[in-house]
Amino acid sequence: MNLILKLKNLDKLTTSEKALVDYILDFPEKVIYFSPKELAEHSFVSISTIYRLINKLDLDGLNALKLALVNYLNEDNAEKIIDIDFPISAEDNQYALTKKLKTVYDQTIQSTIDANHVEMMAATITLLNKASFVDVYASSANIYFAQNFQFQMQEIGKRINVPIDDYMQNLSAANSTPDHLAIVVSYEGRGSSAKKILKILKKNNSKILLITSKNSPLLTEEVDSTLLFASMENHYNKISSFSTRMSLMYLFDCLYLAFFNHDYEKNLAYKLEHYQKMNPDLR
Repeated sequence: MNLILKLKNLDKLTTSEKALVDYILDFPEKVIYFSPKELAEHSFVSISTIYRLINKLDLDGLNALKLALVNYLNEDNAEKIIDIDFPISAEDNQYALTKKLKTVYDQTIQSTIDANHVEMMAATITLLNKASFVDVYASSANIYFAQNFQFQMQEIGKRINVPIDDYMQNLSAANSTPDHLAIVVSYEGRGSSAKKILKILKKNNSKILLITSKNSPLLTEEVDSTLLFASMENHYNKISSFSTRMSLMYLFDCLYLAFFNHDYEKNLAYKLEHYQKMNPDLR
């Protein structure tokens, strides 16, 4: 992940660590020349605070931090790291709007990639490949992304169930078996519905893939696999859920591509054959 994005996404910082992060974000061009003592003096923190932060960034030392900053500053096409919640201002013209939205999407996708290790995705794909039945439990606007995933998978012959209202979701969970994979989508996991669904699914020994954010209380639940949203957005105080929506669509598209690629030739042939049946005049 871009170091600046990583600094912005750090949580559970002490007051002094937060002050250091703010200083690095404000003056990266100065930090690259500082010794530990100089950085401590300019940011008004202790040297031990500097190395605690470096550890949280998974860097090997101050030189590694400075190198990462140099790489960031030297990027020819580096986009400005903008406020994900309020990426535009009232003064922006149409060109600025489109460029800033692209930056939001670029940062979101990179953050989503960094939040989900290859091993996590591989374990998830194994669950999807082995499942006889797949149910997706989502709410609000996330349902539309679940339905798009359902459409993609049905095009290659894999049926996906997306129950919409509370009753149908509870009924689907109650009818699930160990042959089912349940994909439970809940960004913050604070509502009672996701917890209730998880409880029913566990009782039926169904396989569970949880898609949630890094601060979600649902992460304490025992599930078979977990994927994480990019956790860059405020849940309420924002213009719109640009980042959350993009992150979820990207995760569903990754699941689809990995499933497709598992038996590429077969899936491609199936899709083309059935399109031909629907549209016999196509060549």
